[in-house]
Amino acid sequence: MVFEKLEKRIIISGTIEAVTPLHIGSGRPEVEIGEVDLPVLTAPDGQPYIPGSSLKGRVRSEAERIARQKGMEVCKPPDVKNMCGSLKKSIDEFCICCRIFGTAAAAGGISVASKVKFRDAYPLEKVETLLERTGIAIDRETGAVAKGALYTIQAVPAGTKFGLEIVAENLSDEELRLLKAALKSVEDSALGGSSTRGFGKVKINIERVVERTAGYYLGEEEEKVITGEELQRWLKDF
Repeated sequence: MVFEKLEKRIIISGTIEAVTPLHIGSGRPEVEIGEVDLPVLTAPDGQPYIPGSSLKGRVRSEAERIARQKGMEVCKPPDVKNMCGSLKKSIDEFCICCRIFGTAAAAGGISVASKVKFRDAYPLEKVETLLERTGIAIDRETGAVAKGALYTIQAVPAGTKFGLEIVAENLSDEELRLLKAALKSVEDSALGGSSTRGFGKVKINIERVVERTAGYYLGEEEEKVITGEELQRWLKDF
């Protein structure tokens, strides 16, 4: 099984920088008069953050697109009935994305946890002010502004940096290669909402990679820390 043994744990750390305003929505269904229609998600202290689930979803989406382009078989999440856990009889038959990011399953299937954990990303410095933009929706039939379509959207200012930490366990070389490619692809795509309106361009800067084995936790081995030029080679490997 995937998690029976701890072969190697890789801890990737760095930053996510908002190159353009960033909108990670709170999904609040009801809005009071005078409030922002589309607020950003904030922690109890009022600071915006990027949930690990949002980052994982975007990275998985890019990984699936890349894998399909390279001719790899990829299932069709998020419908559980169309995912490997429901369609395949063993983990060895899973598509590469389900092997990396996990899969749910219908009754009688195989549910497998993700090999990759994405921590919630919090701003490295206090965000004093959030941006607010007014937008309009266009009626596709008339080409005019839709009735009652004026709204306000909130965003984190460009230049804001969030702390990034990704923990991966027991990845094969092929799986690690796809994970790194997907992270790079997110930079050229977008993170969060309103990307067609200019929001969501980010820069993912990996500053440090730590490799640890079971021997490290037993005090028998040293961890391997990868930085500097060695890190640049690691990012280009495979």
